[in-house]
Amino acid sequence: MEQDFVGIVLYDIQLNGHLNGVYANNQSPTLNRILTETARFINSVTDTSGRIINRYDVFYFDGENDHRGELRLVFNEDRTIRAFWIVNNEEWFNGLGFQMNDRQIAIYYNPSN
Repeated sequence: MEQDFVGIVLYDIQLNGHLNGVYANNQSPTLNRILTETARFINSVTDTSGRIINRYDVFYFDGENDHRGELRLVFNEDRTIRAFWIVNNEEWFNGLGFQMNDRQIAIYYNPSN
């Protein structure tokens, strides 16, 4: 049985709103490795239901290559955060997480279906 691709990322929220993260997942070549991700804050909007959506220019390493794209974090009323990683205008991953304290966000992610 093929294992589904899953992972987790822990972001530190910087004073300027940018995010510095470390992540791990179960896919080669990143299996059993901790890698880094940096997300530069672009802007924040509020949608019609009152949710805050933060957009970031994201850069991350997967062990063999680097990738640049966009990260969108949607902050829900129940303190959950929906995350979407977009590369080449295509959603690559999505995830669900929580803001753990004033300076950290943890997100569990999997590929979009």
